[in-house]
Amino acid sequence: MVKYQFQIDDEKWNEWKETVPRTKSLEQRIIELIEADTDGRVVEDDSTQSE
Repeated sequence: MVKYQFQIDDEKWNEWKETVPRTKSLEQRIIELIEADTDGRVVEDDSTQSE
């Protein structure tokens, strides 16, 4: 098992957190996002750059 810490702007975190259904843990949602990325279900938008 891997444990990972990261930093993110509070405002971005809170905005994202509000999109996760209350019936799902934030940890489970992050796992789902990692799995989607691994499966190639996440399409990157090359026109935007990371801030």
